[in-house]
Amino acid sequence: MSHPRYFVPHASTPAEPVRPDASALVMVVDTFRLEARYLGEQEWIVGLDAVGQLIAVPGSERGQLPASAQAQLAHHEVTSGRAPRRIAAAELFFFTVELVEHPAEAEGANDPIYLYGNMMGPWPGEALARVPGQLTVSRGSVLAGLVHGASDAFIYAQDAESKTPQRSFHALLPGDRAEVIAEGRGLVLAYPAVPEEMQTGNACNDRLAADILYEALTQLQEDAREHGGPELLREMELPVPSRIQAIAELETRGYEVNGDVAILRRPRGGLVGKLAGLLSAEKVKVPPEAAAAEFIELARRVLTILPGWPSDVERMLRPLIRPGNSAPARVGFSPNVPAPSTPVAQRAIPPRPAPPPARPNDWMNDFLGAHSHTKGAKPKISRSRSSIPALKPASKPAATGTAEWLSDFASGPAPASKPPSPAEPDPKKKPDKKPGWMSDFES
Repeated sequence: MSHPRYFVPHASTPAEPVRPDASALVMVVDTFRLEARYLGEQEWIVGLDAVGQLIAVPGSERGQLPASAQAQLAHHEVTSGRAPRRIAAAELFFFTVELVEHPAEAEGANDPIYLYGNMMGPWPGEALARVPGQLTVSRGSVLAGLVHGASDAFIYAQDAESKTPQRSFHALLPGDRAEVIAEGRGLVLAYPAVPEEMQTGNACNDRLAADILYEALTQLQEDAREHGGPELLREMELPVPSRIQAIAELETRGYEVNGDVAILRRPRGGLVGKLAGLLSAEKVKVPPEAAAAEFIELARRVLTILPGWPSDVERMLRPLIRPGNSAPARVGFSPNVPAPSTPVAQRAIPPRPAPPPARPNDWMNDFLGAHSHTKGAKPKISRSRSSIPALKPASKPAATGTAEWLSDFASGPAPASKPPSPAEPDPKKKPDKKPGWMSDFES
């Protein structure tokens, strides 16, 4: 499997062959038309299978999709009123973004961002494979990818709990140099991955896209204030994706939140000290909450003032995307009524094979550990899957001089005073809990 230049596969994880099956696609996240040289134009449907893995199938196999996926496609096409966008590419990859690392000690405005997830491709091709790894892109590329892809975000039916229409956002990112992108190779379609526990009827990733944009804009603003960047970026008031989470973070830092104001309380001794603390308390404004659409507009404004933007690779990338039609969303247009034809008998849908076991996510720590520093600020991490383990700090040896490996046995169960014989098991004894690694093999 060939990879884009800026993608580093995990060394100890082999590539997994991919055999797209339309009947296994349970949730749709995107649809587009691929204009490949010498192959003509073909529509593709991108979605998730039962275990959350990204798959892509030709639009000609739409009739083999489950009824729920066909209903999602119909709702999106009717609601958007737009034909699928066209991507002119000789080589296209799909990437699920499971974790985003924003380096804290960056030197410039448009610094790298590390994306972690599974890369699948290349398309079109016969030997498709999926492998986890790290994709390195710039902040501007992430902002521009989400901004330009917002108009073609996949729209789901709005449920009773959602206040706004639910969407699945994507970002077309450069995976190679400008001259390679100009040839239509090295293009990466990235999708913020939705945890399985959050997939309630659809795979909307509005909140995940808002988190990624918020962290990138926050880092840009901090660098602009520290290094004298554009005034509009320095003075811009950034909202937060979750006001409740922002308040909880302020409270952990010692602030007392009252409405839209948070006051830092510094305990002092005596009545005079307490009065002085109240008068000189540091006050900050609790930022408002915003949805993904508002962060998209903020990112659009920031791109106009970002130093050195657009880059050479950005100038080569965006012309490769063309809208499906020029009609705005939900306006009248003349439909193209096809001539009546003889109905074609559809093939019977084969039984769905058992899903492959989920891969563990410990491999991300190999990349995160390479970026960690003993001194200085820590990078900001945006996680999309709750199963991704955090990078554990190095443990200190025990002061008693006991070997560290002996601690693995310290938490074991105490030996029974009189163990039951093998022929007569103790009925009161509860079965041992399964080790955590066994859950990786449960479908």
